[in-house]
Amino acid sequence: MRTVTLAASTAAMLTVGLAVYAALILAGIAVALDGARRHRRRRAIAAAVLVAVLTLAGLVVAIISSVA
Repeated sequence: MRTVTLAASTAAMLTVGLAVYAALILAGIAVALDGARRHRRRRAIAAAVLVAVLTLAGLVVAIISSVA
């Protein structure tokens, strides 16, 4: 039987989390560009705000993790 240590599973969870986070940002950019191209201002603005919030949240988490 194979035993998985907690450190290995934590690293895997962080990797998956970062991949999902990056995918959300890229999807938000794609939606914002599509909304702007189709002249849907509310959709484009909402997606751009989502991307900005995710980016700022990532910056804050990076700063906190580097200090702690």
